Amino acid sequence: MPRVLTIPPSAPFLPVLARALLDGTLVEGFAPRNDPLALAGATVFLPTRRAGRLFAEALLEASGGTALLLPRIVPLGDVDEDALAFSEDAPVLAAPHAIAPVHRRLVLARLVAHWRDTLSKAVEREAVAAGTASTFALADALGSLFDDLTTAGLGVERMDGLVPDELDRYFKVGLDFVRIARRAFSAYLAEEGLVEPAARRDALVDAEARRLTALGTAAGPVIAAGSTGSMPATARLLKAIASLPHGAVVLPGLDLDLDVPSFDRLADPVLGAPDHPQYGLARLLGTLGVERREVIPLAPPAPFGRERLMGEALRQAETTDLWATLPERLPPEGLAAAMAGISVVEADDPRAEALAVALLLRDSLERPSETAALVTPERDLARRVAAEMARFGVALDDSAGTPLADAPAGRLAGLLVTAAAEGLAPVPLFALLTHPLARFGLDGQVKADAVGALELAALRGPRPATGIAGLRAALDAHDPEGYRRSDPRSRIDGTAVAAARDLVQRLEAALGPLLALGDRHGAVPLDELVAAHRAAVEATAGRLDPEAEDAAEAALARTFDTLERVAGDGPALDLSSYADAAGALFSDTMVRPRAEPHARIRILGPLEARLVHVDRMVLGGLVEGSWPTIPETDPWLSRPMRAQLGLDLPERRIGLSAHDFAQGFGARELVLSFAAKVGGTQSVPSRFVQRLKTVAGEAEWNAARARGARFVRAARSLDEAPAVPRATRPAPAPPLELRPRRLSVTEIETFLRDPYSIYARHVLGLSPLDDLDAPPGGAERGSALHEAVGRFTQAFPDELPPDALVRLIEEGARAFAPLKAFPAEHALWWARFERAAAFLVAFEHERRLHLDRIVAETKGSLDIPLAASTFRLTGRADRIEIKRDGTLAIIDYKTGTAPSAKQAASLSPQLPLEAAMARRGGFEGVPGAPVEELTYVELKGGADGGAEKPVKVKDRSTHDLAEDALAGLESLLKAFENVAQGYRSLAAPQWSGRYGDYDHLARVREWALAGEEGE
Repeated sequence: MPRVLTIPPSAPFLPVLARALLDGTLVEGFAPRNDPLALAGATVFLPTRRAGRLFAEALLEASGGTALLLPRIVPLGDVDEDALAFSEDAPVLAAPHAIAPVHRRLVLARLVAHWRDTLSKAVEREAVAAGTASTFALADALGSLFDDLTTAGLGVERMDGLVPDELDRYFKVGLDFVRIARRAFSAYLAEEGLVEPAARRDALVDAEARRLTALGTAAGPVIAAGSTGSMPATARLLKAIASLPHGAVVLPGLDLDLDVPSFDRLADPVLGAPDHPQYGLARLLGTLGVERREVIPLAPPAPFGRERLMGEALRQAETTDLWATLPERLPPEGLAAAMAGISVVEADDPRAEALAVALLLRDSLERPSETAALVTPERDLARRVAAEMARFGVALDDSAGTPLADAPAGRLAGLLVTAAAEGLAPVPLFALLTHPLARFGLDGQVKADAVGALELAALRGPRPATGIAGLRAALDAHDPEGYRRSDPRSRIDGTAVAAARDLVQRLEAALGPLLALGDRHGAVPLDELVAAHRAAVEATAGRLDPEAEDAAEAALARTFDTLERVAGDGPALDLSSYADAAGALFSDTMVRPRAEPHARIRILGPLEARLVHVDRMVLGGLVEGSWPTIPETDPWLSRPMRAQLGLDLPERRIGLSAHDFAQGFGARELVLSFAAKVGGTQSVPSRFVQRLKTVAGEAEWNAARARGARFVRAARSLDEAPAVPRATRPAPAPPLELRPRRLSVTEIETFLRDPYSIYARHVLGLSPLDDLDAPPGGAERGSALHEAVGRFTQAFPDELPPDALVRLIEEGARAFAPLKAFPAEHALWWARFERAAAFLVAFEHERRLHLDRIVAETKGSLDIPLAASTFRLTGRADRIEIKRDGTLAIIDYKTGTAPSAKQAASLSPQLPLEAAMARRGGFEGVPGAPVEELTYVELKGGADGGAEKPVKVKDRSTHDLAEDALAGLESLLKAFENVAQGYRSLAAPQWSGRYGDYDHLARVREWALAGEEGE
C-alpha cells in the first residue's frame, strides 16, 4: 500500500521531516539516527533548492550536531513546480535539450508577427494587438499555452475537434494560427535537435519514476516531501515513490479536519472547486490511490494551531452554509486560541504598509534568536520593505531577486537603446549620461563637468536637432554672451564647450552603430541590433564579463551571450521596436546579490515559503489582484475551449494561492497586512482575508486589528519631525549697494506685483533654467512673431510694398523655421500667424494714412535721479509711430491677452512708462515729443486675426497716464532706497494660485496655506 504522510501547517515542516527520517517514523525499518553512514543511502525529493539547503541544516540540528553523511537531496523544481528541472547529478536524458526561454520567445514572436502581417482581412488584423510589446506578450502567452498542452499530454490534433463557431471570430482566427504555429514550432525544434521545456521536464520526471520503480528495494529509502503534485508528471513520480518498498510521500498541510462530504466534493470532476486550497491535494490522493483517512500525520498541530480555522474560512463556497454550525466544530475557546497570535495591519497606502512591515521585521531582531519572514507575491512591496530595512542597516535575502532590467547594468542597457531609438532626445540622453555606470572612459569629475556643460548648452529648452549632428549644432550655436550674467549658461565658456564636444565624440563612438541602424529604412535583422547594442554597452561601461563579481553585470553578459547565439531566429525589428522589446528580453533574468544577507530575516515568495518555518510570518500585499492574482485571460483559447481540451482553468492559480495562504498560518505569530489604497485607488482586501474576518467574528477581528495598529502608528510616527513654525511671507532687505540700479519697463510690472522675483534675479543672481526638452511655449511663439513683424516694419518704415502680405509671410517663415522641429506646435502657430498677418496688413494700410514714418524694435532708456544714486529704466519698443503732426503713438504687439486700460494705468505700466521715455527723447531714432496714443495690438490669430486694444482711461489723458506711471515708479524706487524696505513676495499677484519662477524659494505654498494670500 502506498505510504503517504502529512505535516500540518502549524508544525515546522523540515525539522519534523528531519526528525521523522532519523527516528524511523518516516520510512519503516529505516532509523539512521545512530548510524551516521546509513543516511547517505536515502534520497529526498524537495520542491526547491532552498528547501534542500534548509533540510540539510534541519538534519544537522536534529542529529544534535554530530557528524553524518547527508542523504541525496534532489530539487523537484526551481522555486516553481511549473518550471521543474533536475539538478546535474540526477539521471537525465542526454538529448534533446530544452530550448532556452529567450530562444523560444524570439521564435514565437517571429511567428506571431508574421501571422498578424499576413492576416487577409483588416478587421482580423485590427483584432490582434499591434506593436512590439504586444507581439512579445502574445508570444509569451503562446509559449504558456504550449506548456499547458505538453503538461496535459495533448497533441495538436486534439485542437482539431474544437468548435469555436459560437464565440467571437477572433478565437477562430487565433485557433487556426495556434494549430499552424504548434506544428511549425514542433518541426523547428526537431530540425534544431531541441524540445519544449515542458517536454524535457516531463521526460526527466518520467525517466526518474521509471528508474526508481525498476530499482524497487535497491532504490533504498526514497522520500518526496512538500510537493502538491500540481503537474501530472510530478504526480506520477510521487505515485512511483509512494509505491516503493521503502518509499514515502509527505504532503504539506493536508486538511484532516474538514468534514468528509466537503473534502470528497473537492475532487469531484463536476462539483470540485479549483480555487480551493485543498483541491490539488484531493486530486493527488486520487492519483496515489489513497483515502484521506489512510494518510498518516507525522506531527500533531501546534497548541496555537489554526488548521481548523483555515479549513472553515476557506471552505468551498457551496458549503459555507455550515458556518451556521461553526461552534460545534470550532468552539469559541478554540477560535480565540487560533486568533490570539494573529495581527492585522491595515495601512493607508503601500509605502505605509512597507514601513509597518519593516518595523515588524526590525522588532523581531530585538528578540534573541527569533526568526521572521515577509511572504508576498507583490514584488513592489518586497522591494519597498528591503529598502526600508536598509534604512536600519539590515540587508534582506529576497528570494526572487531583482529583474535584470531593473538592476543597474540592465538599466544602463535599456537607457542606451532608448536614447538611440529616440535620436538622442534630451530626456533619455540625460538619463543615460547621468547613470553611474555610463563612464565613457572619463574620470568621474571630468565626466560630470562635461555632462553639466552639455546639459546647459544643448539639452535644456527646445530640443536640438536629431542625433549627434544636432548636439554638435547646438554646441556650435551656444553663445555665452547671449545670456544674462546671472544665467548659468553664460558661464559655459570655450573650455566647457570643448569638454562637452569631447563627450559628444565619445557618445558617437559608443552609440554610432546603433544610431546607424536607426537611420536605416525598414526592419533590421535582430542579430545586428543585438551586436550593436552590446557594443554600445561595452563602449560605455567597459567589457562585459559573465564571471564578474557584480551579479548584474555577469547576468547582463550571459543574457547578451544567449541573445547573440539565438537572435538569428528572432523577428527583424526597427530600432524603436527593438528598444520596446529590450525590456521584455531582459525581464526574465533575475539578479540576486552575492552579499551575505541577515540570517534571521527573509523575504520569500509564496511558493518558497511553503516549507519554511519562522517564528513570525508576515503575509503582505493581501489585496485582490495581488494575492490572489487576477486570473489572466488566455488570448488564444477561450474558457470553453480550454475546458473542452481538459486544460486547467485560470481559477486553478487561485487555488494554489489559497494553499500558500493557508500554509503561512503555521507560524506562531502571524501578521496579515494590506493597504487601503493601491495606485491611488481604493483597494479590496483579499478574499482570503474577508473570509477569515467573517469566520473570526467582529470581536476577535477587532482585537487582531488592534494588535497590528501599533505598528501602523509606529510607522506614522517614525517620519514625524518636531513641529516647526510655519513659513511666513518673506521680504528680504539686502544692503542698498546690492539692490538693482537698472530694470526694463517689462520688469517694472514684476517689481510692483512680486518684488521678491526682482530680488532673486538681480540681487541673488538666479536665473530659471528651461526644462529638459521643453516644448516651445508662448515665449517662443511671441519671439517668432515679434521677429517677423519687426523685420517687416524695419524693411518698410514708410510705405508698404504692393505684395505686403507675401513679404510679411516670408518674414514669418524665416522667424518660425526653428519651430519646425515641433511639428504640432508649428502647424498650429503657423496657421494663427497667417491669420494674424492678414489682419496686420489691413491694420498697416489704415494706420499709415496719417503717419510720417515708423520706428520698429528700437531701444530706449531713461535715467531717474535718486538720493543716493541714479536708476536707469530701459526698454525696447515694438513700434513707435511718428505722426505728421509731430506727435507719437506707441504700439505693443501681444500674442496673448493684453492688459486692460485699468491695469495699464496701475500695475501693468509698460506702455505709459514707454510714453514717458519717448516724451523725453529716450528712444533711439525717435525725437522727443508728446505721446497721444497708446495701443496694444493682440495678434492671437483667431477668427479675426487680431484686435486693437487702445489704452484709454476716463478723464485721464495719455500724458497724465505717462507722468503718473513715472511718478509712481520714482516713488517705488525711493521707497526701496530705505534699507528697511524688503522685497516682499507676491505683493500684488495678478492670478491667485499661479506660481512664478521663484515662488519655491519664497516657499509660497507654505505660507499661503496660512491665509496670508488673502491679504
